[in-house]
Amino acid sequence: MAQQLTDLTLRRLTTDGADRIEVWDGRMPGFGVRVSKNGTKTFILLYRHRGRPRRLSLGRWPIVSLAKARHKARTALQALDEGSDPAIGHRPDDNRSFRFDAVMQAFVERHCLQRNRASTAKETQRLLTKHFVRPWGQRDIRDLRQADINAVIDGLVEDGRPSEANHALGVIKTLFSWCFDRDLLAVNPCAKVKKPAKHGKRSRTLTEDELRNLWRASLVEGFPFGPLVQLLILTGQRRGEVAQMQWQQLDFNTRCWTIPENISKNGREHVLPLADATIEVLQSMPRLNPTYVFPARGNDRATVSGFSKPKARLEAAVGADDWTLHDLRRTTATQLARLGAPPHVIERILNHVSGSFAGVAGVYNRHAYLEEMRIALQEWGEWVRALKA
Repeated sequence: MAQQLTDLTLRRLTTDGADRIEVWDGRMPGFGVRVSKNGTKTFILLYRHRGRPRRLSLGRWPIVSLAKARHKARTALQALDEGSDPAIGHRPDDNRSFRFDAVMQAFVERHCLQRNRASTAKETQRLLTKHFVRPWGQRDIRDLRQADINAVIDGLVEDGRPSEANHALGVIKTLFSWCFDRDLLAVNPCAKVKKPAKHGKRSRTLTEDELRNLWRASLVEGFPFGPLVQLLILTGQRRGEVAQMQWQQLDFNTRCWTIPENISKNGREHVLPLADATIEVLQSMPRLNPTYVFPARGNDRATVSGFSKPKARLEAAVGADDWTLHDLRRTTATQLARLGAPPHVIERILNHVSGSFAGVAGVYNRHAYLEEMRIALQEWGEWVRALKA
């Protein structure tokens, strides 16, 4: 959309329901105003430096007048004509704010930690650091292209990790969208990148022999990963929830574990009965930290991480490497069903909000099924005890 910008047209500009629009000035090529859905109007300048598109934010109207914005745009174009990139000026240090590693850190601090749960922010930072900071660390984000993103994602697929590739693409898309919305980028290089693999539902469960071998291997593995795997099997909870378990969440008098809403994946507090076998594992563990059941080594304020090496050792003992720690949750649910636990009790144990507890049923059915869960988990614990004997 192009028209001659005036103070009158600026006052009248709206998005008409769109998320945002950009209106270009008929008097000065590349100069225009971006209007957001909430009515914020920001002057912008689009140009090319060394053949690559750039975007420069010139200030918000009416704090910056139209005349002042045009003057800024004209000054920027003069700098461009002299060979300088007006987005970074003449100071070499200005380039640092566009380095990928610096932008990634700002994204985590200003977006992820403000809008996501701590566990989600941590996982986002892990994926970005592992897959993108290493190859791109000091590169200017404005120089990154779709081919750079495809190289990382295709490499993960070729390594046989399509699910990891999907997750990596998801976080880098969010980062580049965040950059684009803040005028750090003139073009979003992720805009046309497609998911490399279909997200298929896994159906893998461990056999009785595999479970037996895994349990025995967990005893050899020892603390912290051995007991952690045992609790994954006995409780059917998610890896992140078990890894972030705190002593204050455990009530050995009522024999319950309360998973708070800030840790639970669905954002709902979950009270889970503890079977005898589960309590036996918990009471056999050393209390190395007053807060966390599984503290990180050398860091009293963090929980254990780095599952890949112990997982590889457990795979060797099990005799198969095509299973994940999350498959233990599916295995527990499958065995609970085989032992006769009703579907709605299994869903409550897993803290699902779908199936029997979706929609209206979930709103009006407030019965906690605590005793039913306790019976089912106790029976499951006895089955595991017999299995490992």
